[in-house]
Order: sequence, then C-alpha cells, then structure tokens
Amino acid sequence: MNTRNELLCIWSAVIFVVIFTLGLWPLANFLPPHLPTAGAEEIATLYQDRTWQIRLGLFLMMGCSGLICAFVAAITVAIKRMEKSAGVLTYAQLSAGTCGAVFLIVPCLVWTAAAFRPERSAELTLLLNDLGWILLFMPFTTFVVQNIAIGLAVLGDRGEPPVLPRWVGFFNLWVAVLFIPGGLLTFFKTGPFAWSGLFVYWVPLVVFLSWYLVMFVMLRQAAIKHGSTA
Repeated sequence: MNTRNELLCIWSAVIFVVIFTLGLWPLANFLPPHLPTAGAEEIATLYQDRTWQIRLGLFLMMGCSGLICAFVAAITVAIKRMEKSAGVLTYAQLSAGTCGAVFLIVPCLVWTAAAFRPERSAELTLLLNDLGWILLFMPFTTFVVQNIAIGLAVLGDRGEPPVLPRWVGFFNLWVAVLFIPGGLLTFFKTGPFAWSGLFVYWVPLVVFLSWYLVMFVMLRQAAIKHGSTA
C-alpha cells in the first residue's frame, strides 16, 4: 500500500507537467511570455481578446500546481531513506518544495484578477500582468534551497546501494545555480535577463521541465527498488 501511494505521488509530476503546459500554452498563450516592454494598451488588448482562454488556462495551471506538494512528499520520503530518519535535509526540502508550489499558484491568481475584469483600466491590467510575471520568476530562493537540499542528501548517502545515483545530486546542484538568474529580472526590461529573456524564462523553463523528468524517472526506480521502507 505504501509503495503504491508513493508511486501515485511520483506520477503526479507527469500529470502536473502535462496539465500545466496545456494551460500555459495553447490556452492562456503565455508561451512566449508577454514582453516587459509592452505598453498598457497592448497588454490590455491581449486580455480582452482572449479572456476566456486565459481564464481557463490559468484555472488549469493553478489547479494542477497543488500536485507539486504530492511530488515533494515523494522526494521527502526518498531523502528520509538517505538520512535513515527525518533529518534536517528532509525538512529543508519539504518546506522549500511546498513553498515553491505557492509561487506557481499565486501568479495564476494575479493573472486571473487581470482577466476577471478585462474592461478595467489598461494601466491596472498592466500592473497585474507585471506582478504575475515577477511573482513567477523572481522568488528563486525556495527552488534553490530545495535543489541544494536534494543534492546534498544524494551526495551524502552512504547506503549500498544508494537511493539515487550520485549524478542526480550534482544535477540538482546545477539546477539550483541555473534558477538564480531569475532574481535579476528586477533590473532589466530587455535582453537575456528580462523575464522574457534567455536566462530568466527559457533556461529556467527547460531546466524546470528537465528536472521533473529526471526526478520522476529516478524516484520511480527508487520507490520500486526500496519498497515501503522509509
């Protein structure tokens, strides 16, 4: 029973990625993102022309983001196996990963507020649009803490065989580094460090999806191998 439930939590990552991607694009059409240099009238028109598609897309994105908590729980169980009990890295990953889910849910709510009254002042719609993108990318710290905790736990695992291969630990540490440029968006409206740029949007997006794929495959193998032990 425990193994089955653990696998269900691991599979929630796949469900999350599929539904979130569907909501992000093609429904909300937030891929590619709205340009930080876009004017108020341009952004307001986007919300007015695609009001229902944006609302539906954001509804799906927000709804499936709760599945992150289930996936974080599966990672927590794996780290608990590495630490032989619930140690500091177990709790660091659990708390940071859960907070990370909030920073996917809240931007969807902010954008929904923009789409809720598309007839409002274009300046207010621009404000809400800006706030949503900033909330999505700038709070990189929780994701960095989560990946560092996972990386240290994997590299510190002295079990034979280890719960996860050592390369997964190094992979998580690199993911942590690649999330850091998101915080720089506050200084740029154009270029690679703008929220629509290479190092803030595209690299983190590819890294985020790659991380889910890698962790899904490796956690599934670990759950099957180690059974219900935790």
